[in-house]
Order: sequence, then C-alpha cells, then structure tokens
Amino acid sequence: MKFTRTLALIISIALVFTACDQESDQVASVVKENTNPLLAYVPADTAYVFAALEAAPKEITDVYVARFQPVLDVMSKQVTRFQTDYEAGEYQDDVMARFTTAVLEELGGSLSTESLGRFGISMQANHAFYAMGVFPVMRFELSNATELRSAIGRIEAKMGIQLPVKELNGSSYWHMSDDSVDVGVYIAILDQQLAISVFPANAEPELLAAFLGQEMPKESMASSNALAILNNDKGYTGYGSGILDFQKLADEIMKPDSATRAYLDSETTEMLASLDAVCVAEIKSMIEKAPRMTGGLTEFSAGAIGMRYELEIDSILAGRLAELVSSTPVATDGDNLMSASVAVQVGKLRAFVLEKATALLASPYQCEALAELNQNASELVTQLNIPMPPMVNNLMGIRVRLDDLNPNAAKPEGTGLLALHVDKPEMFVGMASMMVPGFEALDLANQSEPVRIPPEMLPMADLDIFAMMNKNAIGAAVGEQHAGELGQFMGMKAQDNGTFFSVSYDMAEQLKLQNAFYGSRHTGQVPPSSSLYELSTVAREAYMSTLGRSRVDMRFSGDGLIVDNRMTFK
Repeated sequence: MKFTRTLALIISIALVFTACDQESDQVASVVKENTNPLLAYVPADTAYVFAALEAAPKEITDVYVARFQPVLDVMSKQVTRFQTDYEAGEYQDDVMARFTTAVLEELGGSLSTESLGRFGISMQANHAFYAMGVFPVMRFELSNATELRSAIGRIEAKMGIQLPVKELNGSSYWHMSDDSVDVGVYIAILDQQLAISVFPANAEPELLAAFLGQEMPKESMASSNALAILNNDKGYTGYGSGILDFQKLADEIMKPDSATRAYLDSETTEMLASLDAVCVAEIKSMIEKAPRMTGGLTEFSAGAIGMRYELEIDSILAGRLAELVSSTPVATDGDNLMSASVAVQVGKLRAFVLEKATALLASPYQCEALAELNQNASELVTQLNIPMPPMVNNLMGIRVRLDDLNPNAAKPEGTGLLALHVDKPEMFVGMASMMVPGFEALDLANQSEPVRIPPEMLPMADLDIFAMMNKNAIGAAVGEQHAGELGQFMGMKAQDNGTFFSVSYDMAEQLKLQNAFYGSRHTGQVPPSSSLYELSTVAREAYMSTLGRSRVDMRFSGDGLIVDNRMTFK
C-alpha cells in the first residue's frame, strides 16, 4: 500500500476537524479549564485534533446501549454457535477464528458496558485523536490498564501464540506490518491509556518516543486550552469537538524540509519534487480560500445528537456566495417522509460561475498539474455563454415535501407537495401555456384555490395533480388529499439566515426505501437460514426501530460555510 493511499485515508478521516486562531487571554480566562489529560500529548500546532472535554454521562450511554440490546442478544446466540463449531474443530486452522473465539470468551459471550470493563475499557473515558505531522494517533483512557494487559495475555494463551513485543527506553509496544506495505500499526498500553498510531517504519527515530509519551510537546493542546476556547466561541459542547488546518497539512506534505516529507515513499516524493515554486504557490493560493474547518457536537442527549461543521472561507468569497442565496423557505419538519429546499438564485449563480471561469481563463494556472482546471474553465465559459431561457434565470429556489412513496409499484407512486419559487411566476405560466395545449385555460393567475390538471395534459393520466400560483411561486400537489395544503405550503415564511440547502427526513423510512430499491441486487447472496442472515436482519430491524428524523441545514455566513446536522432517536 503506497503512502499516497494511506495519506488520503488519514485526511478523509480528519476532514471534519480544523485549527482555530489563538484567542486573547481575556477570552481564555472565561472558558473552562482543560479536563482531558490526554491533550497533554497533543502538540499545540497539530494539523488536526478531535477530543472530548467532558465524559459522556452514563445515563445517556446506557440508553444507546439498551436500544441495541436485540442485536446483542442475537450476537450472543451466534457466539454460542461459533464456540460449538470451534470446539468441534471446524475452525482449527483459521487464525482469525481462533482469535475471535478467544476474544468472545473474554467478553463472557456478550457485548455490554460490563463486559468491556473486563478489558479495562469504559464508555465514560477520555479520548483524543490527533496528528503527528500528518500521521494519526488515537489515545484512549483506560479504567484499568492491568485488566487490558491481563486480557491480552489470556487471549494469547488461548491462541497458543505470543505477540512479539518491542521496547524503547523501558516502554513496550507492538508493531504490526509486512513487507507489502510502507506503514505499520503501532499499539502500546501505557500508564492508564491505550495508544494506537499508523506511520512509516522509517519515521520511528522521530515519532516513536512521542507516540510512547517519552517526549512531550513543548506546548500542548492542554496548555493552550484551544478546544475549550473553540467550544466557547462556536457553541460546541464538551462532548466532542475538533480542528483541522488544511494549510498545515499542505506545509507538512509540500515543504521539502518538513519532517513528514522525509518519510514519504519514493513515488510520492518524486511527484512532489516535480512541483516547482510556481505550482506550490498556486496550490497554496487555492487552499488559502478555505484554510480551516471546525466541528463539534452541539447536542448530546438520550433522544438526539447534533453536530456542526464550519468551513472558514475567505471573507470576500464568503460574502459573494452569501449573495447567491434566495429567501426561499427552508425544509419543514413533521411526519412526512422527506422535506427539502434549495434556495439559490440560478441567474446570479450562473453569472458568478461565469465570472470566475472567465477570470481564470484570463489568468490561467501556470502549473502543469493544474492544467485540467484551465480546461474545465474553458468548457464552462462555452457552456454558460449559451443563452438560457428567462424562466431558468428567474428561478429562485425549489421546495418539495414527499409524504408517501411506493417503490414496488409498476410506475412511481407517491404523494406530496412541490413549489418552484421564481422572480416572475407569470413567465413560467406563459411558457407552460405555449408548450402544453390547453394549459392557458386553467387561468392560474386568477385562481385563489388549487386547480386540478386535466388528465390529458399529464404524461401519466392516473395522477391527481393540482396546481396553484401566487406572487412568489408556482406549486403543485400530487394527491387530492394534499390539495388543501398547497396554499399554506407555498406561502410559508421566507428565510433570512443564508440557508441555501436544507432537508429533513424519516431515517427509518429512508432505509426501508433504500432496501426496497437496492435489496433485490443482493437476493440470494446470503442464505435466509444462515446465522449471518439472522444477525443482519435483526440488527437492521433493531437499528431502524431506534431511528427518528435527520435534519441537515447548510448556510453561508460572513465567515464561511456552516453545516448543522441533528438526528433524533426513539
């Protein structure tokens, strides 16, 4: 496995985190002191970090564990079957089966907070995920390090093997790798903590001592109290927040004298060496437009989890993006299957993209590695200079509410509401009148109630569709039972907080539809009589029974892009 693929994985895992500016001493003095001792191992200038400053309340974690008890019950049955088959010699030469059996025996045949305690693991323990250079480190606080060491010893004895232990200055650790990969996995049980990392073996002289806690950073995330300051500034809770600095990641990879650069495989090093000063400057100029992102839990309760991500964007660009958002109302919550809204002024968006693409053509990237972007800009200019119908340029947003959908019908069957928010609704009606014979007879401009569309005007005559127009939108109701709701749906209060996309949906129903649409592709792969089929079926049903709604809102502010996600549970 080449380093480039490993690095891509590292960055993708870390994308929800970012680095924040240092705050004044006055601000730091009003926030909580750091309570996570593991942050003392995290360099203050780390490229990414995610950690909690408060332990998850046991009464809340117990609720989530209880929700999945049906899954655990089925797993316990599978444990018994597996152990019986193993004792009969069915898995005698299977190392993974031997390992699984040994672990399950240590768990007492079940998974629970109590059984995890036998490994010295607590769901209320501190944790931290961060970067050494660009390489990930995970630290988990243990309730009892001796218990974990003893459990591993018993597992080794049951398997009849002993994992090779290495040592550095009195600290023992495990290093697992093979000749086919450039990196290795490092695991250590230290003083009341479990540490796991992935980095190249040739980086051991620089990184191993820090991983083992023998070399502590001169300034840490604990001493700077950066996460507490971040939480205070952004409104994140102490149950989990993080920071990522794209510029620091870029420097670690692109600077010839960086520590990380020395550990890259020859293929990656050769590729980076081919980038001249012009290429480096142009790539950095792109990153400067969106240099950092923060993320954190905004809510954590027995019934809901809320998460917010904030991508910092250059203030001028952020302002321009905010100008593209219309006042189209956001998605509504409720008992419907799904509600969604897109609030973008299409005419302004077209002009904005055309302006940026034209500017790039006038001053193209000189770096050969970015030549494709120049080509894409050229194609965009050609496409966007094709005249667009006025009805498209006047589109301000679209909203939909789906109340019912039958994926098993021969033809799509569903009911709900639709609204096209436009600058001049009469223009849309005029275009429809020219394209659909008889449409002008509906006289939508002078109707105060929804009008039924005659079956002969529809591609599917068995649909009941009602249309309506007001001063801001053209709407349609699919299903006679929803016709009376169309006027209220179209006249909802406009939004003014920069939200350009929002969606709210029933998570359980969404999974049912997904299974209905795609499940047939997997029919026959897992025999219905198999243990795996039983486990997957029970797990899926138990999981869906706990799900409520998920809501996502994306908006532009003066500082950048903000994404809020809230999930509820039953």
